[in-house]
Amino acid sequence: MLRQIAPALACLLVASAAGAEILPSALPPVQPGDLLFKGAGTGTGTQIAAIWSQGDKRWGHVGIAVANPDGSLSVIHADTGAPRQTGKVVRVSLAAYLSDVSELGLYQIDLTGPARAAYLAYAEAAVGRPFDRAFSLETDTRLYCTELVWRAMSEALGEDALPAKSTRLGAVYISVSDLAEHPLLTETAMVRAVAAEEGGKGGDRQTTRAETR
Repeated sequence: MLRQIAPALACLLVASAAGAEILPSALPPVQPGDLLFKGAGTGTGTQIAAIWSQGDKRWGHVGIAVANPDGSLSVIHADTGAPRQTGKVVRVSLAAYLSDVSELGLYQIDLTGPARAAYLAYAEAAVGRPFDRAFSLETDTRLYCTELVWRAMSEALGEDALPAKSTRLGAVYISVSDLAEHPLLTETAMVRAVAAEEGGKGGDRQTTRAETR
């Protein structure tokens, strides 16, 4: 059964975007721990993941913002990698994470103190773990994007952060909307890339529009 549903749950299939990228400078302030949801239209995998969400279908992939020693930000997320690669949980620059995104949802998570530290520590420790192509929740030795966030939240709370999970075709999984609609999360902004403007000698220049919530 899992082999049948795995392609439909491929929220980590980060395909090439049809639109232009969003630059980090276009984002409202981002704090370590914030969740960055890629729009469903980012690629084939995100479109499929959005379809399999049973609630909000705007998003198809998610990553966790983390701080670098120099004060800049990176994003930890589970990535399938290039075709025929195993894929794994990776830590990439904010610019790299946004490079294929034309629509982004920024969410704050209501965790503070030791709980927030545990949440971020789990994400950091998960870097390098293989991508879970079986989309199984039985162990955390392999992870897919929403599973990574769910497990980090559960580590922070000391209990299952999402007792009521999505089910379909007899399988239990963490959908993108399961997270986006979680009571601990608050959507603070949606950022969209809009039509490119003439950039003079440098060619077209992409502009963005941020809608704060």
